[in-house]
Amino acid sequence: MSTEELQDMESRVIEAAKRVFVRKGYEATKMGDIALEVGISRTAMHYYFRTKEMLFDAIFGQLMDALLPNIGVIVSEPTSFLEKIPKIVEQYTAMIQANPLFPIFVVNEFNRDPEHLYKTILKDPEKVKPLLLLQKQMREEMERGLLKKVPLVYTASTLLSLIVFPMLARNPLTSAFFEGDPRKFEDFLQERKTFITDVMVRLLTPDETQTVKNE
Repeated sequence: MSTEELQDMESRVIEAAKRVFVRKGYEATKMGDIALEVGISRTAMHYYFRTKEMLFDAIFGQLMDALLPNIGVIVSEPTSFLEKIPKIVEQYTAMIQANPLFPIFVVNEFNRDPEHLYKTILKDPEKVKPLLLLQKQMREEMERGLLKKVPLVYTASTLLSLIVFPMLARNPLTSAFFEGDPRKFEDFLQERKTFITDVMVRLLTPDETQTVKNE
């Protein structure tokens, strides 16, 4: 088997595993379930990934790799956090649109076994360094009065809920508001980025700054 064929099959296995993990949950999923989804034997399955844990790590690593390098570039820019917000929203939205099963996958795992997910993330501390640097910048700018002093958990949970909820509720939102047309839902996600950015900027802009702008 050529390197290209091997990579293609590994990608197929990972995509199949995402679907099965979402349907059944990590704990209930067997390697045979994933092999069946791919259309290969369980023996062949072990040729690509020997354990379910390795497959889980590959999935999560792939998703983190899709997001964090770009976030790292944004974090390194010599701009204020408020100026970074539109780019952060763009990157998170693009990553989730490209990986629509990711929000369900992560929410399921946080509910099932958050400790397992934390350990998976921390297997490679370098990957989370951009997020830690972003957190550091926010704390420093809050102390200098450039950002409103909002608890970071409020900031993170607000941003994630604004971006992630529409993906979790994709089907009912598409049926209720977009005549069942998935293309209209995708257009909505694109338009929504401006709304999310505006909400986050308003949340974090110091009150006196907003008062001056309104005058």
